[in-house]
Formats: sequence, structure tokens, C-alpha cells
Amino acid sequence: MKTIRSLPLAMALSASAVLLSAGGCATSPPTPPIAEKMTRMPMGSVVTYHRKSSGSLGDYDGQVVWTLSTRTWQGREVVASTAPGVGATLSDPASLALLAFLDAKGSTVTSYDPPMAYQWPLQVGKAWSSQYMMTVPASGRAIPLKIDWKVEAWEDVTVPAGTFKAYRLSWINSLGEAETRWVSPATGIDPIKRHVERSAMHPQGPGVLDAELLSSVVPAK
Repeated sequence: MKTIRSLPLAMALSASAVLLSAGGCATSPPTPPIAEKMTRMPMGSVVTYHRKSSGSLGDYDGQVVWTLSTRTWQGREVVASTAPGVGATLSDPASLALLAFLDAKGSTVTSYDPPMAYQWPLQVGKAWSSQYMMTVPASGRAIPLKIDWKVEAWEDVTVPAGTFKAYRLSWINSLGEAETRWVSPATGIDPIKRHVERSAMHPQGPGVLDAELLSSVVPAK
């Protein structure tokens, strides 16, 4: 079985539009949408992606299925998104900020202080920088991590699961990794689609990852 490696996810937004009236006169552009928070998907939700990756992000081309649940980590209840053969991302139940990433055996690969999150509220054109300490238990190291974020657009994104209105967010971190992702705060799906590139300066070497949503299923009430 091939081993898949993945880095945490992390969040986004954006917007824009110009309308013309039937008579040809320009109207005022609508107020761009502003997202105040990410909706929390119900526990038991199953989100499936097609993932293609190479290099330091793992050689893989196939489906990855994530299931949402609660679990205990370091004595506290957290939200876990778990995929067989990949591992799990752990998030704070209230803010959904990223706490840690676990490997397929359940061991902590990386954890973040403070927890990694988008800077809410978000709207098109917003940009900011954030800093974290990333702990790697296997090596006993704590690595400073800076991320420069930008909300680029509010647009339609089409994937096998359908067409979604989504915010396009891009960021680059101090380790040499850049990402563009499309997220839908209203539905809680993050990401709809993503593209990741690691440069040769990354500690694990260069790599590329692309993923897009195949399906999203929430449990019946």
C-alpha cells in the first residue's frame, strides 16, 4: 500500500462582481460577501477527494476519504477528520482552528501553537501574516513558522462534485510551501479544491499536490 503524506489544511475567502442593466447603464457593484466564520459540518460527515501528488508530498493518484468525528487528544475533546492510510487533522471544536496532524498510526506528526486558523472575518482583498511554533515530536524540534495569507477572489469553482461559490485563498509559508485553495464557509467544506507546491528549499524537498472534491455526504438527521 502506498503511503500518503499530507500537510494541514488551513482556510480562506474572496469576492467580486460587476453588473450591467438591460439598458446598458452600469449599476453599483454589489457588496462583496464577507464570511464571519466557517460552518461546522455534522459529525459523521464523509468528504471524498481525488488526490494526485508527487515528490515530498507523496506519490499518489487516487481517492482519499475523510470522516469527521470527535476524539480525545492531550486530555481534551477535539474534532478529527480522519482518512485511512493518511492520518487525521485535529481541530478546536469551537473555532475549528488546526491543532495537530496525526499519522496513520495515530502518532502526532506536527502540532501548532497557537492553533492555525484563518483571520476572521474574511473578505476579498484582505491580506495578513501570522506566526506559529510548529512542534515535531519525532525530532523534538519546535520550528518557527510564518504564513503570509491573501483572499484573492469570490468565484465559481467546478469540481466532480459540482459547481460551488467559493473563496479563493492563497498563502506561502517560511518553509517554502505555497498553496491556493477554494473554500465554502457556508457549507463547511474546506477545501473544495487545492493546489500545493513545495520548492527545493523546503526541508522535505520539492513536491506538488492537487486535490478536488468528489463528494460530500452528511448524516441523516
